[in-house]
Amino acid sequence: MAETKKFKSSPKITVIYWLYSLGYFAPMIAVSTIIGYFNIYAGILFAIGLVVVPLVILAMWIPRFYRSIVFRLEEDHAYAKYGVWWVKEKRVPYNLVSEVRVRQGPLQRSLKLANVDIYTPAQGTLRPELTFFQIDANLASEIASNVRRKVGILSSKERRAIEEEILEELKKIRSILEELKERA
Repeated sequence: MAETKKFKSSPKITVIYWLYSLGYFAPMIAVSTIIGYFNIYAGILFAIGLVVVPLVILAMWIPRFYRSIVFRLEEDHAYAKYGVWWVKEKRVPYNLVSEVRVRQGPLQRSLKLANVDIYTPAQGTLRPELTFFQIDANLASEIASNVRRKVGILSSKERRAIEEEILEELKKIRSILEELKERA
């Protein structure tokens, strides 16, 4: 029986979520400051309601979300489970996998993170059936290779090696056939 490989997102996922949240918090802080300039009480209420409360919720949610992440490569399927309020659990059998991609955005590249997307033809959309998200970039390459091997998808280097072996075998067959032709 094959060994189950367990892994999870990098702890850097928390950095990414805090950076993403700046897109919300920066304008809210600016607006509450402007409102506070004209009416201090309205500015404080605005800041508490639209900055402090979401900040506290996010400060509680991000670590819990990180702890909830479980990724596994099992003998016959890939598995992912994550979520705090809404838990998402997904299994994709290797025999259904049609493509495996490693994907990185600019922020992920700067933090040396990547996503591994696993596609099946069953989904009928351009979205992956399962994603191992925000994992270390080196680990992502290793995981993608492991899944490709289990699925039977070869890398170009592996495919080339097999093609070379086939070519050598065909050359041997050709020389044998030419020898037989000369004898006849």
